[in-house]
Amino acid sequence: MSAYRARKPPYFCSMVRWIVHLLRAALSIGSPLKPDTKRMMKESIKLRSAHAQRNMAGACMAVAMCGFLLACGGAPAPLAQNNPQQVAALAQNAPPMRRMEIDKTAYPTSPPRQANARVVALLLPLGDARETIRSLAGHLFNGAQLALFDAPTENLVISLHDTKGTAEDAREAAKAAIAAGADIIVGPLFGSSVSAIQPVLAGRNVPSFAFSNDASTAQDGLWLMGFLPEQNIDRIVSESIAQGLTRFGALVPQGVFGERIAASFAASVDRFGGTIVQSEAYPPDAEGMFDPVRRLARFDDRKAAHKAEMQRLANEALALLPTRIDDETGLPIAPPEEIEAVFKLLGDDAPELVSAYEALALVETLGDIPYDAVFMPEGGLALRNLAPLLPYFDIDPRRVKFIGTGLWDDPTLRQEPPLHGGWYASAPSANWGGFATRYEEVYEAAPPRLASMAYDAVALAARLASFQTEAPFRAELLMDPNGFSGIDGIFRLKPGGLNERGLTVQEVTRAQSREISRPPKSFVEHDRRLEAAMSLAEALRRSNPDRALPTLPNGAEDASGQETLPEAGGS
Repeated sequence: MSAYRARKPPYFCSMVRWIVHLLRAALSIGSPLKPDTKRMMKESIKLRSAHAQRNMAGACMAVAMCGFLLACGGAPAPLAQNNPQQVAALAQNAPPMRRMEIDKTAYPTSPPRQANARVVALLLPLGDARETIRSLAGHLFNGAQLALFDAPTENLVISLHDTKGTAEDAREAAKAAIAAGADIIVGPLFGSSVSAIQPVLAGRNVPSFAFSNDASTAQDGLWLMGFLPEQNIDRIVSESIAQGLTRFGALVPQGVFGERIAASFAASVDRFGGTIVQSEAYPPDAEGMFDPVRRLARFDDRKAAHKAEMQRLANEALALLPTRIDDETGLPIAPPEEIEAVFKLLGDDAPELVSAYEALALVETLGDIPYDAVFMPEGGLALRNLAPLLPYFDIDPRRVKFIGTGLWDDPTLRQEPPLHGGWYASAPSANWGGFATRYEEVYEAAPPRLASMAYDAVALAARLASFQTEAPFRAELLMDPNGFSGIDGIFRLKPGGLNERGLTVQEVTRAQSREISRPPKSFVEHDRRLEAAMSLAEALRRSNPDRALPTLPNGAEDASGQETLPEAGGS
């Protein structure tokens, strides 16, 4: 086991805590800082190096955010009426960051701690073979460290344990963390590592917050902090049905990721009273996407219907075309070979027929699309390759709503006209901007979306430790039904190890995403919305008792237990 020190000298941390103490004292009596206090702070700040100055700026900003992970109500602390704060969608590759400095000799056994200090053990793949995963692990550590620095308590320390990106090393890291006296574990990152530590935690009173979103790895005492795709899908499906879009088509990727998503989507549509009309799975290569979209669009049938209707109109035009006589021979003149010329000759004799032909000539297909919305769960390059194919095969985004998941929370997708007007579910954005700014000021790197998840996990532990001196991480405290509010919006931990979050629904536009359904401000509001959605579902079932059952691509029934982080992957 090794421990990381914050990249600040010990006297710096003490000085910052002293300054925070002075600020709190001033705030507690409701008066501004005295001139002497300001002078002392100014002189103290002069002692910092240039690098420490940047970190101090972020730290002083943290004073205003000190209690930011506030319980939404009930025990263990009073309700805090703050706005929901945004979170990211699913995992993204971490941006580059500076090399982290590790003092391996600092804590040869365990971090120094006060008599009543609690230890948060971080299990992260710092030694993973993949550079992107190592970088992501570093960002998660930074987010956790930032939460500790902002915490309104000094009786909490962090110990860091390297899972090296393998299930076996994750198991050994968990053993080392428990042996070193961990009170709570934050991590590991991926589903296979979470499964590996389950036997280690069995029978021990050491709760864990894992970053995975694989629901099959959750269990009592081991909660998933990851954004569960099932909840993301529930949010966009329930909102779509509430807006009158009850018939769905789906385009999902082939493989276990797509199978799990397809199964979740089918269950969600059925739960909220909708119908899946058609679902197609596509391969990862752009060329292979053509045929599944063509099938979903029923392009060949609609093309044939278009051809048949064009022929019918042509036959009707020929029948209405007056017979013309050649002046020289006195014989009938044959009708023009080109059908356009036939309609031109009709002129004002059959204006409705001519208009119908001209309108049909502008399109390639005939017939209504049998669904109101098309679900496409992927983001990134896959979505950019897929989306233009829908209008190419005559699925008009002005008539059929395109919907997706939090993977659509990507500014580059604004450059894709077919996606304009599309909807997706994601975490609220109210607090992400402030967190990202602070993070960049302290670490001189942009945070990935998962960094806020690490912040929230450690901030929750810090809050409970500050209010509960005895057994602060008891299950009844962690599973407060009122939940908590953090960088990533409101969330609560459920029995069995799953989480529940308050999500927003956004619309893709040319300029920026536009919120069309705000996130719930509390779980009281969240639960009321769910009750309304279930009532609507029951009404839809009564009005359409013969609705078709959801259909799944082949293999979707066996897709449980699959991680849905295709870009990150790993153990």
